Amino acid sequence: MKASTSKAGGGGHGLTFLNCIEGDLGLVESRLSDEIMSSVLTAQRAASHILEAGGKRLRPALVILSARACSGEFVLEQLIDIAASAELIHMASLMHDDVIDGSHWRRGRLTANAHWGNQASVLTGDYILARAFSLLARSGSSRVMEAIAEAAIAMSESEIRQIEIRREPNLPVESYMAVVLGKTATLMSACCRVGAIFASAPSEQEQALACYGKNLGIAFQITDDLLDLVGNPELTGKPVGSDIREGKVTLPIILTMRKASQEDRLSIQRIISSGEVKAQDIEFVCKTARETGAVDETRLAAAAHITRAEDALCALPPSKAVSSLRALAHYVLSRDR
Repeated sequence: MKASTSKAGGGGHGLTFLNCIEGDLGLVESRLSDEIMSSVLTAQRAASHILEAGGKRLRPALVILSARACSGEFVLEQLIDIAASAELIHMASLMHDDVIDGSHWRRGRLTANAHWGNQASVLTGDYILARAFSLLARSGSSRVMEAIAEAAIAMSESEIRQIEIRREPNLPVESYMAVVLGKTATLMSACCRVGAIFASAPSEQEQALACYGKNLGIAFQITDDLLDLVGNPELTGKPVGSDIREGKVTLPIILTMRKASQEDRLSIQRIISSGEVKAQDIEFVCKTARETGAVDETRLAAAAHITRAEDALCALPPSKAVSSLRALAHYVLSRDR
């Protein structure tokens, strides 16, 4: 079976630049629903809960767009399996993150751990992760399996590293970037790489797409961290300053510390180091971040990675898929949720 060339319009993702793969994403959604089925009622309910919370499905989109951007031939059903596995890995990581962070809200609704407790949530995340690798095995490609497995390893290590550096107010940018690369950018890069691998793309295109995904992922996480300070909770689905409450030192905080007066810097150090963060503390950090220009500088840092991502796409022939990848890069920079 060759890759379908049919295009569909509309869609539930709300991102018009993904309309060219709407049919493919519909197949991914069906595959996700099938794969989370379980005879264990709690596992079924908890997995369905996070699936029904929705999401942008960017990781499956990256797999599919990358394969189509390479103009190669591939078995569509197997590509859908790979794309769905990437989303399942992401879903599992979110369930684990919510337990680690003690979060009770995600995407504007209660988390699985708030409903079913930490133990059931961790084990359901493990179940979803196992289903992801079961799907990957169907691809028949050891290179695809290796790329995604390495990304999952990097994600786990980076989450542990993030725990190690919590409440460290003087965190170097390099330490922050190492976490961002591992927990977000590595999987996005792998999604792009495996799409190219599965389409039998030449090495130059595979490397270009991996570079695109890496820089897209870095920009995505930087923007996500910025939205934690300046985003609208009704759109982001979580309270402002969640990272500060959890002791996570992100790029906007690091830049604020660099630019703030000594007095304000000492106040922020106290807030970050404290396990008791009050509403007025959050307001103070957000206000200082804006006034020092740290917010604008953070946006510029994200924009620099988007430029690198777009530059990498020059190695690919023009196509609707490449145009969608460029539009996706612009979206990551301008998103509000």
